[in-house]
Amino acid sequence: MRWVVSRRAVIARSLKAIPVAGFVGFLAKTGLAAEACADPTDGLRASLHYTETSADRGKYCSACSFFDADGENGCGTCKIFNGPTNPKGHCDSWAAKD
Repeated sequence: MRWVVSRRAVIARSLKAIPVAGFVGFLAKTGLAAEACADPTDGLRASLHYTETSADRGKYCSACSFFDADGENGCGTCKIFNGPTNPKGHCDSWAAKD
């Protein structure tokens, strides 16, 4: 059996994809899309169970004493990891700011 796709079907599906692509672009520009600051599987981050989004309310990297807000692309820096960190992230070494 041969599968035949008409031009009309291809055009119709392409037109449906345009709004989706526009919405994804909007999320990226507004910062509403999930921004990955660091690779959670990287060495020390993996051993401290670092995640880009905290599952525990109130225990975010931005509320940790090891976190500095100075960074690029909405990411901060962590004194433990010595590199970029997501302000909404979390790891086992989290300590509340004084």
